[in-house]
Amino acid sequence: MRKKAIAGLLAVATMGAGLAVSVSQPEAAQAATRDSYSDTIGNPSFEAARNKYGLTKNMRDGSTLHTFMWSFKTITEHMPEIAQAGYTSIQTNNVSAVKDNSELGKGNWYLNWYYIYQPTDTTVGNYILGTAEEFKTMCDTAHQYGVRVIVDAVANHFTSDFDVIEPAWQDKSLFHVNKGNISDYNDREDCTQNQLSGLWDLNTQSKEVENRMADFYKQVVALGADGFRYDAAKHIELPGEFGGSTYWTGILNNGSQYQYGEVLQDKNVREVDYANMFSQSSIGGGGVTGSDYGQEMRNSMNDRSLSARFFSDYRMGTSPDKIVTWIESHDNYCDRQSEKFTEEQVRGAYATMNARGETMTLFFNRPYASGGTQPWFSEKSKIGDVGADDWKQPGIVASNHFRNAMVGNDMNTVNCGGDQCVMVERYKKNGSSADDGLLVATTERGGSSINGMSTKLDDGVYTDEVSGAKLTVSGGKISATEIGPNTVAAFYNAKVDTTPISSATAAPNQGVIEDTKSVTLRSFNMANASYSTSEGASGSFKDGDIIEIGGSTGSGGTVTVTVSGTGNNGKQVNKTFTYTKETVTPVDTLTISGDGVSNNTLTIDLASATSAQLEATYTPANATVKKVTWTSSDPTVATVSSTGAVEAIKAGSTTISVTAGDKTTSISVRVTGDIPVDQMTTIYYPSSTYGKDSTYIHYRVGDGAWTVAPGEKMSEACDGWVSKRITTGGKAVTFDFNNGAGAWDNNGGKDYTGKGTTLVVEKGQIGVTVPCKTTPDPVVVPVSSVSIAGGDFSLTEGASKQLSATVAPSNATDKVVSWKSSNATVATVDASGNVTAKKAGTATITATAGGKSSSVTVTVSAASVDVPVESVLVSPSSLVLRRGESGQLSASVAPSDASDKSVVWYSSNPAVASVDASGKVTALKAGVAAITASAGGVVSSAVSVTVTDTVVPVTGITVDDPADGKLGLQEGASKVIRTTVTPWNASDPTVVYSSTDPTVVKVSADGMVTGVKAGTAYVLVSASGFAQVVEVTVSPRKTVFTDVPVSAWQASDIQWLADNAISMGNGDGTFGFGKSLNRRDMAIFLYRLAKLNGDASAASFKPSAADYARFSDVKQGSFGAAEVLWLASKGVIKGFEDGSFRGDKSLNRQDSAIYLYRFAKVMGDASASSFKPSAADYARFSDVKQGSFGATEILWLTSVGIVKGNTDGTFRGGNNLTREDMAVFLHRTHNHLNK
Repeated sequence: MRKKAIAGLLAVATMGAGLAVSVSQPEAAQAATRDSYSDTIGNPSFEAARNKYGLTKNMRDGSTLHTFMWSFKTITEHMPEIAQAGYTSIQTNNVSAVKDNSELGKGNWYLNWYYIYQPTDTTVGNYILGTAEEFKTMCDTAHQYGVRVIVDAVANHFTSDFDVIEPAWQDKSLFHVNKGNISDYNDREDCTQNQLSGLWDLNTQSKEVENRMADFYKQVVALGADGFRYDAAKHIELPGEFGGSTYWTGILNNGSQYQYGEVLQDKNVREVDYANMFSQSSIGGGGVTGSDYGQEMRNSMNDRSLSARFFSDYRMGTSPDKIVTWIESHDNYCDRQSEKFTEEQVRGAYATMNARGETMTLFFNRPYASGGTQPWFSEKSKIGDVGADDWKQPGIVASNHFRNAMVGNDMNTVNCGGDQCVMVERYKKNGSSADDGLLVATTERGGSSINGMSTKLDDGVYTDEVSGAKLTVSGGKISATEIGPNTVAAFYNAKVDTTPISSATAAPNQGVIEDTKSVTLRSFNMANASYSTSEGASGSFKDGDIIEIGGSTGSGGTVTVTVSGTGNNGKQVNKTFTYTKETVTPVDTLTISGDGVSNNTLTIDLASATSAQLEATYTPANATVKKVTWTSSDPTVATVSSTGAVEAIKAGSTTISVTAGDKTTSISVRVTGDIPVDQMTTIYYPSSTYGKDSTYIHYRVGDGAWTVAPGEKMSEACDGWVSKRITTGGKAVTFDFNNGAGAWDNNGGKDYTGKGTTLVVEKGQIGVTVPCKTTPDPVVVPVSSVSIAGGDFSLTEGASKQLSATVAPSNATDKVVSWKSSNATVATVDASGNVTAKKAGTATITATAGGKSSSVTVTVSAASVDVPVESVLVSPSSLVLRRGESGQLSASVAPSDASDKSVVWYSSNPAVASVDASGKVTALKAGVAAITASAGGVVSSAVSVTVTDTVVPVTGITVDDPADGKLGLQEGASKVIRTTVTPWNASDPTVVYSSTDPTVVKVSADGMVTGVKAGTAYVLVSASGFAQVVEVTVSPRKTVFTDVPVSAWQASDIQWLADNAISMGNGDGTFGFGKSLNRRDMAIFLYRLAKLNGDASAASFKPSAADYARFSDVKQGSFGAAEVLWLASKGVIKGFEDGSFRGDKSLNRQDSAIYLYRFAKVMGDASASSFKPSAADYARFSDVKQGSFGATEILWLTSVGIVKGNTDGTFRGGNNLTREDMAVFLHRTHNHLNK
């Protein structure tokens, strides 16, 4: 029988494992000719699809789904849902060849995500995402649905492992070498020219590198990409920096239509320059990441707040259209900066940010069943699988549709009833509600009423996409029901299909079955979800249920899994996925041979040799062997590598074993003598760099082969140091250090080299002084026995049992227990000893530690017989409800002993009547809906639910202010009458005001009463036939100033101050016309204006000792002290650095603008809180520059008409403010606050 040596297995595996596919030369030649913009926006088929789903024309105007770690096939499968969910673009990961880590963690997220950012070549395809052909298919499918594709481009570096870089790139002139890792991220040269975390940094000054990378990105565009996100962009110098670099200029000219860079904000990053560069790189623009804004979003979630202030400041000195914003990025999640936030928190913050529409937004798709209250990485989905379903949750989808429909509209963001509720208004003010909208989001802290709030939307009726609820705007006021907690509501008139997305899938959605395979069944917004397999298994399932396949399928066969159910639109969903059972040829015989092996024994004399090479051979030659595993029962005597290389350590005996397939064989190893001191080298390294348990050394002796990366783990030598003893035979050793996860210390690319008995590396220098005190070798305590508690046991199919093993003696050196099942088709056992029964039969469960084993037998019996559901009966048989009412349905399942009696409720028209998991029906709008209940795959007869509209009549009206129904005014003074209509949800709460004598008292439509002349008149306040009367007595003006010219244009404003007791003038009857205003008088006037506007805190304010301590020159009882200190307590005034207020100092126009802006915010003005000056705002005044002190405050006052500047286009902020101009500003401020 022919034998096959395992020595060649590694090479064969390497050839078969790679997914990288080099793009052919004809495609590369075509690459330069594809224009993404013309190929999409200029393509009638693409445009028809884009318009069907309402996606934005410009990528920057839409939202982007970050399909992190989804395979190309998975993205293709879900493309219809992505388009339906309103995502203008998707962003996939780096598509180039990367370091293959597929054996580590077998597809687990946590152990693989980092490697997608470790390129090894400029070819398309890798083990995480798939092949070049699959990438092209994905792009073609995206374009069929009007969706565009952004590719994550790693243009700064390659992997840290030089040995796995493709030979064509293994030229160190193509990298920045001999420079070491970045030490100061705020030093431009250090940040852009040195290595990031030990990764091989591309030589971006090299034209060869520039041309290769430019060609690669053109190839990616030729395959269908429409844009790029450049990873670590701030680590690449800007054009003209450091050697006159042209790298960006070369690679950005690739035919894509939108490009942006990951530029994490810090000192000296030049993010605005990067933003401008990317914005000008493509026809559709581009920009940079708003990392500081993302942090602010997470701050808002940390505070359980949706305060408008979190959303309004993008924290970057560039326009919003050059910024990409997110709630969390993949780095934030994977670095545990955001994983604690729940899906609901992310949803509320994202929907708000998204609805504003000023930046391109990126929605990161988390791994399935991970984050929030769930594990960080549950590993219930693997790399390549679709992540959590949050990306298509109705609130997120509604925010996408809302955003897309509002492109070009004005925007206003305000809070509603507190920071637990935020409202984003999008409007055109053209008299039509068809193109306006309002999105509301709330936190878990409770809902809020927006009823009665003022709005900028045009009058009309608006519908919430999520719930179907209505919102009415009349006269600039909102009429709507309360918004519940953890809610996103998008009120607008949708122009695309808004049916909630329903889906069913299986994960993974393809693959090879080695023995059996676990498949996770996924269901989203589905009724009657069920599955079936070609192996005969079937049944209903809940989202996240796991089935095992492959157990009854022979070698080389296929297994299909079909998932089905009823979607929200009543349509049947049915998908089938195919898996292939691996062809397995078992190992018949396995033997060990090699240097000095005789009669299954190997003897090594340390005085003459320290190593030996073993070889394992198996028959037959075509046996299926995935991995050959070598172990030593006592690694303190001799170790064995993964390739069979034995390294003798000290005198003693050990057993070397090898496993291939299901066979294991062993030889005895006897080590004698001692190693000559000059034949060994001990290398020491600080444990503070990578940790005492996570430091690896990657080395070679002399001109020999390097160890397989990451190398061999170093062990703790003493406090602060790890070490590794290497048999060198007196030769020099070349070595690097790393953490096993991509961070490297390779001496700046030069490697470390030395020889001798001791080498100590510290701060890049090699010394020879042993840093640890000499201690004797540790005593190795062998394992004497392993026992499993409980003995043999039985389980039924699907059940599990946790086993525990005891290792004796308790102080044994190697107490790590490994578990194994003799028949995984009957029962599996995981690394912790948890046994899961799969099918009837028996299996032996073995626990092994330190070369000793113990076993128990598990007997698995068939699961109980499934009793199918025969019928589901719902009562009552019909319901008639008024809008807002609810009714209860109940379902009985027969027979009573049915296996699956869990009931799922379904409404044919959830916009009319919704039904919850308990059968409670809520009437939402007039119409008819059919409610059904299902259990065990059986659906009940439909229950008819008829919903009728409800008219809520007005039952009364009360006057809240003045409460006694009497009001006194001076001539020219004004006061708002405040009323309450009951009930709060009356269908028509309109209040009408009228005066019995307009020559004495006039009243506006919103209840503003103004005294015209001395006398008495009555104001009639009515609503739907209910009325109240307010008696208004107008007294003559008490104050007329002698120095105010009748012709002065400010005269009416000055008189208004006097009429409302804000300014009483001077003792001599003058106003002080033409004189400068001092700081104390401004404080007094603002305080009185606050009281006029009903601020209770001003009226009740009494300065405390702490208040008087604010300013050294504001003394207790002094004129204006209370007024100054109230404003200081509100943050309106802040005094000088020496602790003084300087009340007699003249106030200039700039400072007055700042005071008025802060005052408006204190009075609750939302437009002041959310204001961000535009280019048009800065164009108002020639002397108000962007970023200058007070610019925002001045321009806000200008935008609302409080200040207007001078006729020469200046504001003259340094000029003193006159008292008459102060009168104008205060009067206009009052009018603005009372709009």
